Amino acid sequence: MIKKILFTGLLLFIVSSCSIFKKDSFQGLWTLILSGDFSETFDFIVTEDNSFSFTKTIYVQGRDLDASFQGDIFEDGTLTCEVMVMGMKVAEVSGKMNYENGSGIWVGGSMKGEWTAVKK
Repeated sequence: MIKKILFTGLLLFIVSSCSIFKKDSFQGLWTLILSGDFSETFDFIVTEDNSFSFTKTIYVQGRDLDASFQGDIFEDGTLTCEVMVMGMKVAEVSGKMNYENGSGIWVGGSMKGEWTAVKK
């Protein structure tokens, strides 16, 4: 009986300490923080193939717009992302990532700034 209790406790400990996402990969939930001429915070998920895609309503120049973010993180940690509004590319995000965080720049028309990201 004691062996069963210990085994069950050990099993629960192992299962609860494991993440559903790999810790030695980019895969998982991230928070992206844009700063500069436009500031906003986004949560997004990097999938198993190191890509991400999400849409967020942003407030720019007095109106709400749906912005679509589509990007990839390459094996060396290079991040590239295009931002589309109404079917037109309006900005690019680029930089470097590791398995825990990242940073870089973004440029869109006459607007620009920096970004940071943290894996949750």
